[in-house]
Amino acid sequence: MSMISKVLLGVTVLGGLLTGCSGGSPTASSSPAPATTAGSSAPSTLTATTALARPFALPKSCDDPRMVAAMGALIKGKKFSKRYDASGALTCSWGKKIPATSVTIALPSAPPKYKDFPQVQVPELATLGVEAQSGGTEIALGNRSLYNQAFVVTAPQFRLTVDQLSEKRRDDDLREAAVALTTWLMS
Repeated sequence: MSMISKVLLGVTVLGGLLTGCSGGSPTASSSPAPATTAGSSAPSTLTATTALARPFALPKSCDDPRMVAAMGALIKGKKFSKRYDASGALTCSWGKKIPATSVTIALPSAPPKYKDFPQVQVPELATLGVEAQSGGTEIALGNRSLYNQAFVVTAPQFRLTVDQLSEKRRDDDLREAAVALTTWLMS
C-alpha cells in the first residue's frame, strides 16, 4: 500500500469516526473520496476541490460537542466564558482568569488575526490542503512568565485561530486542537 493510499485511508477513517461521533449519518457531501492508484496525486487535489465545492457556514453554537471535544486539554476544567460575534467571525472563549483559551472561526473575508506568524508544517493539515501558522509572545513577570500563543489554520473557506494565555507553553495542545477543529470543519 503506497503512502498516499495510507494517508487517504487515514483521513477517510477519521472522517467516518467524526461523523459517527456526531450522531449524523453520512451524506453525499461527507462520503469518502474514491480510491486512486498508487502513483496518482489526486487525493490532495480531490480533497481541496471537494472542500471548495461545499458552502461553508460558521458553527451555530460554542456548545457544539465536536468543538468542545476538539478543544480537549485546552479547556479542561474551564467554564465557558463568552461568545463573540463579529462580521464573518465567531469567537468562543473559556476561562475568565489565566489560563484563558479561545477559538475563532472566521470567513476568509473577515480581518485576520496574527497574520505575521511563521508558517509551520503539520502533516495532518497538509493532507487537507490547508496552511498553518504558529507563534506567540512571552511576557516576563519577575521570575514567572506569561505566554500568549496562537495557532492559525487558513483554508479556502475559513480561517481558524486557536489561542491561549497561560503560564506555561501549550504548543502541542494548540496544534492538536487546531487539527481536530480543521478536520471537523472540512468534513
